[in-house]
Amino acid sequence: MQKEEFIQLAKKYAQNKCSWGEQEAVEEFFKKLQDSDQDIPYVFTEEKRDLLLKKISSKIGKPKKRLLPLYSAALKIAAIVLILIGVPFLGNSLLKNENISVVAVKGEKKTIHLPDGSLVFLNSNSSISYLQNFKNNRELQLTGEAYFEVVKNPEKPFLVKTDKITTRVLGTSFNIEAYKNSRTKVSVNTGKVEVDIKEISEKTFLTKNQQLSFMTGSQAVLSKDNSEDFNAWTRNTIVLNNTSLGDAAKILENWYDIKINFSSKKLKEMTISGKFKDEKLSNVLKSIAIVKELEIDFLTKNQILIREKQKK
Repeated sequence: MQKEEFIQLAKKYAQNKCSWGEQEAVEEFFKKLQDSDQDIPYVFTEEKRDLLLKKISSKIGKPKKRLLPLYSAALKIAAIVLILIGVPFLGNSLLKNENISVVAVKGEKKTIHLPDGSLVFLNSNSSISYLQNFKNNRELQLTGEAYFEVVKNPEKPFLVKTDKITTRVLGTSFNIEAYKNSRTKVSVNTGKVEVDIKEISEKTFLTKNQQLSFMTGSQAVLSKDNSEDFNAWTRNTIVLNNTSLGDAAKILENWYDIKINFSSKKLKEMTISGKFKDEKLSNVLKSIAIVKELEIDFLTKNQILIREKQKK
């Protein structure tokens, strides 16, 4: 994320004007700050923190539901206020020095040209981070989903790290889906990749049209299918292949920056198949409702409820 982009996003956050995706992006960024081993220059005395929070409350009014605990929220919002009043917080090395981060919030996708010439297509609600000297150290961190087209360099392997796996390639194209609290999936379009599953210290090699999926606490599953379906999102196409409605909802939430709830747990376990290219959200939901005989209620513009159709 560029400095200017972050400042604008921080301002929107402080004013309660962020979308769902933007809110999560800001909160995830500050969570990473707090989880890092670096000395973060916004640790205040209790007196200064209380004074700052009084100023914050006058700016943002009634608080919204946050993803982080109260004290953590106080720290991150305090950091935003520091940005707004001009304190040089952004001089911190996480933004300025070696680490470069790119975020695609819910409802958007991005294409990133890496310093070595490789391309990254970043899906909604996803982020990557890498060092400025990437040409010499081809390693990056991924949260969410991305499709990679990697320039071949046998002397310098290309590493993609997520919280569960490390994927190592020399030059190839492949897709990784690694959203939090979801199954991690790797699919290969060309070439060969090595996947190292951290939890079980197991390495697996994949070639064209092979996939590996892994969920914490379970065995890795190998499959063979058309890999073009797994990166169809780069062509603005949603592919559902016997996908549970719960997983389909997560896809739609990321694509359209919405929140979907179900009236019962069993609805989330229903499965559906289909392809939707450049479709409006209303058309996708209407198709799901017709096929599965369900009702779709728009509680607000961004809040949707899926429920069983009432019998007449």
